Amino acid sequence: MIDAGRYTSGPIAVANLSALIESLELRRAESATFENLEALSKVLFLRGDLFGRIVDHDRAEEVAKEAIALSGAARALYIHARLSGRFHRFQEAEALLDRALTAGHPRHEIDIERAALLQATGRYEDALVLREKLAKGDPGIHTLGALASLLAEMGQWVAAETSYAAALDADNGVSPLPCSQVLFEWGVSAMRRGELDRAEAIFVELEAILPAHVPGRGHRAEVALARGKLDFAMKLVAPLLEISDDPEYRVTYAEILAAYRDSKAAVQADRAAVAYEQLLARRPEAYADHAAAFFMGVGNRPERAVELALANWKLRSTPRSLRLLTNALRKAQQVLAFEENAA
Repeated sequence: MIDAGRYTSGPIAVANLSALIESLELRRAESATFENLEALSKVLFLRGDLFGRIVDHDRAEEVAKEAIALSGAARALYIHARLSGRFHRFQEAEALLDRALTAGHPRHEIDIERAALLQATGRYEDALVLREKLAKGDPGIHTLGALASLLAEMGQWVAAETSYAAALDADNGVSPLPCSQVLFEWGVSAMRRGELDRAEAIFVELEAILPAHVPGRGHRAEVALARGKLDFAMKLVAPLLEISDDPEYRVTYAEILAAYRDSKAAVQADRAAVAYEQLLARRPEAYADHAAAFFMGVGNRPERAVELALANWKLRSTPRSLRLLTNALRKAQQVLAFEENAA
C-alpha cells in the first residue's frame, strides 16, 4: 500500500491546482507571454484529465494556440504536434514532430512525444526502444510509468506490474497528482486484462491519494458493475454527472440503470448519444473508440458502432482497436440475424 501521508492531501492539491489556473489566467489577461500561455495550457489539460472536463481541454487547446502564435518556429511545431497527438490526429502529429526536430527542437522532448505516438498506433517494438531509453536516462515516475503502460499493452503484465511499482517508488514529490495518474493507468490496465479484483485494489489506493480523481471513480464504478455490485457502482458514478461533461460517465450510469431494469436507462443512453455525436462532429478521431463501445452496448446502434470502430482501427491498428472492431461486427451481425428471424 502507498503511504498517503507522504503526499499533500488530495483536496489541498486540487485547490492548489485551481488557484494556479486562476493566477495564470489573470497573468494572461494582463500580459499574454509565451511562458504564461504554455503553462496555463498544461495545467488546464491536467485539470481536464483529472475531472473529466472536456471544457478544460477545449480551453487548453485555445490557450496553446495562443502560445504557438508567440513562440519560435521549432517550439510552435512541437506544441502543435502535442495537440494533434492528444486529439488522436496521429499522422499529423508525426509529421509535425519531424518538422520540429529539423527546426532544432530538443530531441529528448521529441522522443517523449514520439514514443507516445508509436505506442498509440500499435508500433510497440519501436515504442519500447524509446521508452526504455527514456526510463534509463531519467528513471522517474513519468518515464517508468509510461514504460509500464506500454508493457501492459504488449501483454507483458508481470514486467508492467514491476514497472508500475518502480514508478511509484521513484516519486520524490509531494503532489499526489503524478502518483494518481500512474495508479489510474495501472488500474485500467488491470481492468483490460479482466483482473477485476486487482483493478479494485488499485482504485482503492487511488481513492486514498486523490478522492476527486473522476476517471478513477468512473472506472471503479465500471468494476463494481462488472462484479454485480450495482448499488456501489451507482454511488460512485452518480456524483460524476455533475462534475464532468464527458458522456462516458453518463454511459456507465445508463448501464447501471439497465442492469436494474430501470426504464430511465434509455433516456440516459439517448442523452449520451447526443453528446457523443456532438463530440464526434468536432473531434472524430478523439472520440471514435469510446463512442463505438457505447453504440455497441447500451447505445444500441450496432451499425454506427461498426462505422466508428472501423475509423478507430484505421487510425491505430492496435490489438485493442481490432478487438473493438471485431466485437462491433459480431454484435451487428447478431442483431441483423435476429431481425431476419423475427421478420
